[in-house]
Amino acid sequence: MGTSSKAPATPPTRRASPWRRRIALGVGAVALAAATAVAAIAVFSKSADPDQLWRDAQVSLREDRIDDAARILDRLTRARAPLPQDWMLQGQVAVAQGRIDDAVAMLAKVPDSDRTAANARLLAGQIELRRDRARFAEADLQEALRLDPKLAQARRELIYIYGMQLRRRDLCDQFAALSEISPLTYENLFHWCLVRNCLWEAGEVAKTLGGYLAADPDDRESRLALADNDRRLGLYAEAEEALAPLPEDDPRALAHRVMILMDRQEEDRAEELLKKGPDDDPELARLRGRVALARRDGPAALRYYRIAYDFDPANRDAVFGLINALELCGRRDQAAPLRRKAEALEAFNSLVQRMATPAGRTDPGIVGQAVQVCTQAGFIPEARAWLKFAIGRDPLDAAAQQALFHFNEKYPPSSSGPAKSADR
Repeated sequence: MGTSSKAPATPPTRRASPWRRRIALGVGAVALAAATAVAAIAVFSKSADPDQLWRDAQVSLREDRIDDAARILDRLTRARAPLPQDWMLQGQVAVAQGRIDDAVAMLAKVPDSDRTAANARLLAGQIELRRDRARFAEADLQEALRLDPKLAQARRELIYIYGMQLRRRDLCDQFAALSEISPLTYENLFHWCLVRNCLWEAGEVAKTLGGYLAADPDDRESRLALADNDRRLGLYAEAEEALAPLPEDDPRALAHRVMILMDRQEEDRAEELLKKGPDDDPELARLRGRVALARRDGPAALRYYRIAYDFDPANRDAVFGLINALELCGRRDQAAPLRRKAEALEAFNSLVQRMATPAGRTDPGIVGQAVQVCTQAGFIPEARAWLKFAIGRDPLDAAAQQALFHFNEKYPPSSSGPAKSADR
């Protein structure tokens, strides 16, 4: 499509460094002693109840009184053996104090059976993401969702990671799940539609991906994404360097190596490399179909594009490649339904481009158009989410309410669940 944008979510805000209260000078010794005695009485009267201490520590954290929270936590650890909620509290305090490794260790002690476990995994994932360990962040966030599928913030954090790595299917899955549990904004919906076919500005995400790899050289997804960014920038040597640690039999790494050779117009080497990959891999099949079309080999192009299309019917390259392959084989009648699908995809892409303009954003009919083109393109979760957006914007909109009712009758929510992961 050629459209570019920033990633579909902004990085979670980093917590400000803890501040420390200073005791003003000039207080008289007698007054200070009296105040200290009163404070001590108040503190020790509460410390007899560990549950009250836990609640007091939480209040201190919410009010950004980190030193007070740490002191209360210290009394709590002396008042009772740690409970799961206490491990969570220790992790929260450690985060606030900047003791990141300690925080991760404390949060890991919260057992899955405890009611705070999902939030503990969420916090661990946020910590890992803030120190650029995207692979570990993803694992923690997925675990949080396993424990609580309705944890909206975990999905938002994953959307940020998948946006940076441009993992389209995973990204769409998370948006679809999020739309079922949390209202989406216009920007959310726009970016969800945008990721269907867009490419981000390669230079904008390269720094973030480079940071992920610097923190975790074994992060395969970030390595693949960085290589693709470098290739699109024409930095072929850098792209090959990024791919170098990945094994030769990694199908996705192989696909990236082939694309580098194709960009360099080294077609013969690209074809030789393609022979080394699995015959049924969808991404490699799309590249093999491209080579077959260039050679006017209709049967081979048809075979490979069918593999790519069956895996992802919404992929524009797979749709158009399959159309060309069918026509090359003289099967125009079979190409007709695909042409209608291609027209729907083109209409969708055109609307997404208009959504990005000031005129599009303020067009009162844009939501209705989005519902229509998403439905025609087969993007049912997106269409449903746009209808929900219309109702959220105007709860008294009877037409939107009725439209959603009939839409759900025709497309029951259970039939539009997340797509199968594209990870291989």
